[in-house]
Amino acid sequence: MPSKPARSSAPRRSPKTNVGSPKAPMPIRTVGIIGLGLMGQGIATCLLAHGFEVIGLDTDKAKFRATQLHVARELKELNKQLGLAPKILATWKQRLHRAEGYADLASCELVLECVREDLALKRSIFAELEQAVPQTTIIASNTSSLPITLLQQGRLAPGRYLGMHWGEPAQIMRYLEIIPGKQTKAAIVTAAKRFGIACGKEPAVLKQDIRGFLSNRLMYAMMREAFHLVESGIADIETVDQSFRNDIGWWALLAGPFRWMDLTGIPAYAAVMEGLLPELSTGTEVPKLMKRVVRSKALGVANAKGFYPYTPASAKRWEQDWVQFTYEVRKLAERYTPTA
Repeated sequence: MPSKPARSSAPRRSPKTNVGSPKAPMPIRTVGIIGLGLMGQGIATCLLAHGFEVIGLDTDKAKFRATQLHVARELKELNKQLGLAPKILATWKQRLHRAEGYADLASCELVLECVREDLALKRSIFAELEQAVPQTTIIASNTSSLPITLLQQGRLAPGRYLGMHWGEPAQIMRYLEIIPGKQTKAAIVTAAKRFGIACGKEPAVLKQDIRGFLSNRLMYAMMREAFHLVESGIADIETVDQSFRNDIGWWALLAGPFRWMDLTGIPAYAAVMEGLLPELSTGTEVPKLMKRVVRSKALGVANAKGFYPYTPASAKRWEQDWVQFTYEVRKLAERYTPTA
């Protein structure tokens, strides 16, 4: 990734602010995104839909044009599904800028790193980034599993680093996890939560750092048991999915596991736990079925090859249904947001 900018559309800020760190972060108006893959494009769309300035940086310069096309398409759909202010639609192109290098991110109050799950890559990005932006700039990683404390090690002003774990499609989902590392300042966490709310999210703020955070730990525990049930011959893939959808999928949007126990009677769960927990999978290896599917070069609907058989047409339908379902679920979630 280039470290010296050439021509750029990004707004600039004086490098004099690179010294010191205020007690409270500056209000977030301009956000840098490093990595314009699927997640970066979705996050850019979300930010532009909520009035932010966005500066995108990617080693592949073609990704910026892809981001422009993605944003144009998804803002049109957002407007159709949820409605957007006319000013948002009229100004988003002027608020999306391409960075030639890290120096073009100097005007950002927040920079989001959205590259692949590679610790060495993320560390190399942070090493260059923190030389280019003020120490007042909040730096967040969209890592889905790496401990934030690990990413903070050896950094300049480590108190301004934290995790922001977005969901996909980022422009639709209300999901956002905010994860502090051991050195993250409380004011940074507060600013990140405020930012998440301004992006239309319902931020889940962790009290401390842990690998995988909240949703991934819950999800992978479920996936481990799902593989165990299939590999043990208890049920096939279709039946496991069917059971999950028609039970957990039926109530999970309304209530998390603790609210669900409140709604359905707590003592019964304690009784079931006593006999069932010792029999659940505790495996620590990647399941054999997963290894076999990965070796077959299956990507899922992305290449019409996965745990289920697809044609290109059926894979496309599943992608479209997923997006439409996400819009409908968002509306339902907003209707039943817990208030107490």
